[in-house]
Amino acid sequence: MKRTILIAAVAVLAVAAAVLSSIPAQAAGSRVIAHAFVPGVGFFTPAGNEFVQVQVFRTATGHFLSYNVFDFGGGFSAGGAGSIPASSVNVSGGSVNTGNVTVTLNVNTCDVTGFATDHCGTFDITWVEMPASVGGSFATRGDSRETLPGGGTIVTNGQTETFFALATGTALGFDLPRPTVGTLVKQTNVMVTITAP
Repeated sequence: MKRTILIAAVAVLAVAAAVLSSIPAQAAGSRVIAHAFVPGVGFFTPAGNEFVQVQVFRTATGHFLSYNVFDFGGGFSAGGAGSIPASSVNVSGGSVNTGNVTVTLNVNTCDVTGFATDHCGTFDITWVEMPASVGGSFATRGDSRETLPGGGTIVTNGQTETFFALATGTALGFDLPRPTVGTLVKQTNVMVTITAP
């Protein structure tokens, strides 16, 4: 049952990341990441017809936030992508696979100059890593490309390892349901290139 829930969470995140909105992404450049954690989460709002997807990437000067709100009922959809201050993200807990790695995101994109969005708001999310013995993990090697809202891209070259994480908090005024399973990608010596459309 746990494995089914985790696989479903990954599938939902992958589908959400493939959908584009009309917001131009803010360029954040290229950087070799010596060590970083990339948290992500996707969840349905209480009404069940909206899906919120959030990811945070490490950059040369801080972090890069990408998010989308998809309304499957044909109503309002929103998205945003851009650089956020380094102080917006905190990582603690040491090494992965101990269940102790914690990543917190606390930012109001309405207060970030130059953030590209058609709907800004507050993100206060905490990810707590689940050990591989509990949630499983998988590693990838090579190039991966992710399309951001508006057609910008994030290209990652190198080896990454993905763990699952319990996510709590709020995004754009929506409470994450309990429990919500997100992802926590460990990057070690990988090249990350973020480009605007």
